[in-house]
Amino acid sequence: MSGRVLGIDLGTVNSCVAIVEDGKAVVLGEGQDRTIPSCLAIKDGKELVGQAARRQLVTDPRNTVTAVKRLIGHSFDSQEVQSALARSPYPIVPSPLGTVMLEVGGRELTPVQVSARVLQEILDRATELIGEPVTTAVISVPAHFTDVQRKATKLAAEYAGIEVLRLINEPTAAAFAYGYRKAENFTLAVYDLGGGTFDVTVMRAIGDSFEVIGTDGDSFLGGEDFDHAVAEWLLAEFETEFGAPLEDEAGKLRIREAAEKAKIELSAVEETSIDLPYLATLGGGENAQLTRTVTREKLTELTRGLMQKTLDLCTRCLADASLDKDDIDEVLLVGGQSRMPVVRYAVRDFFGKEPRRDINPDEVVAMGAALYGYSLCADQFAETAMDQAEDAYEVALKDAEIARKLLDEIKLRKEDNTDRAELKSRLNSLLEQTEDEVGPPTLREPRPEQSLVEDVRQSTERLQAEISPMDSLEDLPAAPVLERQVGEQDLGSAVKDVQAQVQGLQSEAREVLEALADELAAEEDESTQDTASTDSDSEGQAIGAAAERLSALIGNAAEASSEAVGNMREAGEHAQARKVTLADVTSHALGIAAAEDLFMSLIAQNTKIPAESRRVFTTNQDGQSEVNIRIFQGRESKATENQLLGDFVLEGIATAARMEPKIEVAFAIDENGILSVKARDKRSGIAQQIRIEDPLGLQANDAGVTGPESMIEEEDDGDFEAVDGV
Repeated sequence: MSGRVLGIDLGTVNSCVAIVEDGKAVVLGEGQDRTIPSCLAIKDGKELVGQAARRQLVTDPRNTVTAVKRLIGHSFDSQEVQSALARSPYPIVPSPLGTVMLEVGGRELTPVQVSARVLQEILDRATELIGEPVTTAVISVPAHFTDVQRKATKLAAEYAGIEVLRLINEPTAAAFAYGYRKAENFTLAVYDLGGGTFDVTVMRAIGDSFEVIGTDGDSFLGGEDFDHAVAEWLLAEFETEFGAPLEDEAGKLRIREAAEKAKIELSAVEETSIDLPYLATLGGGENAQLTRTVTREKLTELTRGLMQKTLDLCTRCLADASLDKDDIDEVLLVGGQSRMPVVRYAVRDFFGKEPRRDINPDEVVAMGAALYGYSLCADQFAETAMDQAEDAYEVALKDAEIARKLLDEIKLRKEDNTDRAELKSRLNSLLEQTEDEVGPPTLREPRPEQSLVEDVRQSTERLQAEISPMDSLEDLPAAPVLERQVGEQDLGSAVKDVQAQVQGLQSEAREVLEALADELAAEEDESTQDTASTDSDSEGQAIGAAAERLSALIGNAAEASSEAVGNMREAGEHAQARKVTLADVTSHALGIAAAEDLFMSLIAQNTKIPAESRRVFTTNQDGQSEVNIRIFQGRESKATENQLLGDFVLEGIATAARMEPKIEVAFAIDENGILSVKARDKRSGIAQQIRIEDPLGLQANDAGVTGPESMIEEEDDGDFEAVDGV
């Protein structure tokens, strides 16, 4: 894992990505490019994603997919998908498994595949802006996303080549971003109204502990519904004025765009005008034009029911958390739709305090996801940086030692008793040895044809000009991770020692090479009067190569020691990052179906995660050898009114009279809010486990399907009561 983790807010309308730089969350991009439209289009057989796809929405809506987040993880027959059918400009059809398929540009795509394309665009954008590949991410999802929707999102990320470090609830990420830098205790309510989903979450921060104590929401309630309310009013106005409904699809799309534009404009002004010429051709050949003025008051009237629904969910969330409005210290608005004054005023009146407006609602979720990812990985990043510091130190030490040998050999040239042939042999042997140990010389530029004197003088100049003063270890932050031993020394002392060696080599080598250049120049002057011997020439070539190699080795050692200092400084910063704990909760109750369609909850809503729960059941028929265990998620008392997550059959139960077998069902939900279930016949030991990773297959099951005989719960006192079929 590299020293970075992406924080990705995969939104209904727009997505956003952030990283942590110098301990602070930074959104990647500039200006309007700080968000990426969650949009995919097909044009001339080619895929367009992001801004390019968004531009095609006006000209070719049928082949442009938007708001796919509202469809992911749903069956075709679900209420959410059926509602989307009437609004969607692109065809939505059932798959053979009963899931959703989108017909775009002659292709059939699933919502998971479309989401994967958007995530791939986000990943490519991040790689380009960061300058290096980063594939690990924390991805946010609506708090009220079901188990199926969470698994579908994770699957889409995996298709895009992203390693999902964690899924985090969107309002939790926003609250985390708000509280990460605060050094005080507080209770925060996050009102998160995005393009397609709504969540409300209450979080309490005490020191370095962040704890979600209640969450609620609706994964099919958001800004698109506000747009739809305005568009429906405009369509009704058209029918009233012209005596017939608008049938033209292009005209309907223009009305939807005008509704969204008016809603946005009313965030800044009290009223705005809508003027739509040539919407349709009437019976007499007349072109229909619709002109209306929309005020904030009208927008409030049209969206009052939607706003009230969000406030009702806030009331339920507070009740589930056993809190009153007065217990809330701060209210944070999140999501692009929270910019609307009608939203801000309603939230202010509900909680009795002005919501905070000092955090960008479009970016705070991605920032929180990035901060959480960094908090999870900071210690690992510190260890990685220390490993890199050790590697750099080893390079610096080796190059410095070889440079010392070369310098000592060059210095022998001055001694009168040194045989020139022997010196040449030793130098050539040492040069071959350095190539074996550190690789062939790497020169910064192709070496031109020049004299040996110029070789040596350039080596001297490089030592003087290119090797800057090395970074000091004095300002390194103190952190336990830095206390690493290298031999008999800690790494910091070892790096200081090698720095001192390199600095001594720099000074000594400059002096020796300057003197050597003067001697070689004098010898060249003499050679113009007398022919130089072959031995002298070859010796000079060896010395010139040694000087060049000496300069490179000292430069490499200096660079490596500075790199080690930089790595240690980075490790110290990571080690000193704020370490926090984040406890989230389940957004739905999780359980199984029982006799008479009763929903038996094994994990209640707002249970802290990760969590486990076990319960023992028995059979309700004589000789029953298998049971069908159906898993649901929701709040309703009837199982089939909740969402079916999956089912499996436990076979091989020891034949016995009804109520004698004991079957233990265990639920476990992980940090991502993803569920796994297993069942075990306690008498025979036979067990089966279900962990559904492919949400496309989940929806193949129909909640109304009857399976093998059901079970009943075993009470603590040993008596049996038929409470639910499993």
